[in-house]
Amino acid sequence: MSDQAQPDDLAAQLRRLQADLDAIKETLKQTGKREAQSALRDAQSAMSSAEAYARANPNAVIAGAVGVGVLLGLLLRRH
Repeated sequence: MSDQAQPDDLAAQLRRLQADLDAIKETLKQTGKREAQSALRDAQSAMSSAEAYARANPNAVIAGAVGVGVLLGLLLRRH
């Protein structure tokens, strides 16, 4: 036998490599889906908490909105 790989050996190695790459791709896809779902749940929870706070403290929310509006007005005002 020679030190060079036979064409059949190379083809088999390429098939194994392709299968490994497909498995990695599927793992990354599933991980991405789980992370996206987790981020969505976190965002929904934060939105729910913000809404509950706004309902419990409407005057503070209005004062904050007015303050942000005044600040933006001052920053964007042209002389």
